[in-house]
Amino acid sequence: MRILLYGATGTIADSVFKIVAKNKKKLNVVAATCNTNYKKLEKLKTKYGIEKLGVNDHKSAEKYKSLYGNSHTKLVVGNSNFSKLITKDIDVIILAISGLSALNISYDIVKSGKIIGLANKECIISLGPRLISMAKRHKTKIVPLDSEHNSVYRLLESNKNKFKSITITASGGPFLNKKLNLMKNITPNEAIKHPIWKMGKKISVDSATMMNKALEIIEAKYLFNLSSDQINAIIHPESIIHAAINFYDNSSISLLNKPDMTIPISYLFKLNNSSNSNETIFQNLHNKSLTFHKINQDKFPAIKLAYKVLELGGLAPHIFNYNNEILVNHFLKKKIRFLDIVKFNEITLKKFLKTNKNIDRPNLKDIHNSSLWINKNIFLGKI
Repeated sequence: MRILLYGATGTIADSVFKIVAKNKKKLNVVAATCNTNYKKLEKLKTKYGIEKLGVNDHKSAEKYKSLYGNSHTKLVVGNSNFSKLITKDIDVIILAISGLSALNISYDIVKSGKIIGLANKECIISLGPRLISMAKRHKTKIVPLDSEHNSVYRLLESNKNKFKSITITASGGPFLNKKLNLMKNITPNEAIKHPIWKMGKKISVDSATMMNKALEIIEAKYLFNLSSDQINAIIHPESIIHAAINFYDNSSISLLNKPDMTIPISYLFKLNNSSNSNETIFQNLHNKSLTFHKINQDKFPAIKLAYKVLELGGLAPHIFNYNNEILVNHFLKKKIRFLDIVKFNEITLKKFLKTNKNIDRPNLKDIHNSSLWINKNIFLGKI
C-alpha cells in the first residue's frame, strides 16, 4: 500500500509511522509534506525511504535545499503545489495538515478517487456539503481518523439497521472539575495540558474550551448526513467509548478502545496490529469504572453555539472555525483571556451575519472573502 502523507511531522503522523515501522512489507510512505519542520522531514525520508517531499513554507524549503540539496528527492514547495504529489500509484492519502491551510488541497484530494484518511476536520466544517458531494462524484472514499468519527464510521459499516441518532463523547479536558468562576484566570500553560491525549497546543486549547467537540458536532453532520437533533455529545472522562449509534428501540451500540490514534489508523490500513491476541479492552478496565456526564453548556458555551451554527449552515461553520483559530492564537500569546475565546467568537459571528450574506454552499472564493472580513473585523474586546 503506497501512502501519501500530508502533514508528516505532526502527532497524527507519528502514529502513522509507528504503524508503518511494524508493517514495512505492507505499507510504504512514498510522499510526505511538512510546513516548516524540514529537518524532521529529512530524517523521516532517510528512515522510511520516502521518494517525494513537500515543504509548505518557502524559507524552510530554501533551507532544506541548502542543507540537503534536492538532487535525489523530488521537492514540491508550497501548499498550492502539493496536489502534484497525488499520482496514479498512490493508494491512500492521509490529510493530517492541521487548520484551514489544507482547504485548497482538500479539493484535489477529494477528486482523486483514492482512499482518504481524514485527520483535518476544518476542511469538512468549512466546505462540508461541497466536498462530500465532490467525493461521491469521484468515488473517493473518506475514512475519518478522529476517534469519535472513526467509531461512528465503523459502527455504521458493521450495522446497516436504521438508526435514530449518534452520540459522541468528550473527555472534558483539563478543566472538567474546575468551577466556572475560577476559569477566567486560566493560563495558556494550563490549557495545553490535556489529561488523556498528547496533542499540539491549538487542539489542546480547543479541548479545554470544548471547541474541539463543538467542531466535531458540525463535522458529524456533514460526514454522516445528519440533522442537528441526531447528534448528541456527552462527557466521558475515561475516553474508552468514543461514540455510539442509537436505535429506535432505545438500544445503542458502541466501540470500546483505549485512547490511541494507532487504532483508527490501523483500521484505515485494514491491519490487525495487536501485540497480544488474548488481550481485550476489559483487561485494561479491570477494577475501573466508565462514567458519563451531561455537558454543562454554561461552563462550556462552545457546545451551545455549535448547534446554533449547525442550524445557520452556509458560511457560519467556517466563520465559527476561523474565528476560533485566530482567538486561540491570541489566547496563547496572552492577548485575550481563556473565556474570551468562545465569547468573542459568538460576537464576531453575529457581526458577520448582520453585515454579510450567509451563502448556502460556499466555495473557496466565498471562504477566502469571509476570512478576509474576519481578519479585519474580529472582535477582540475593543469597542
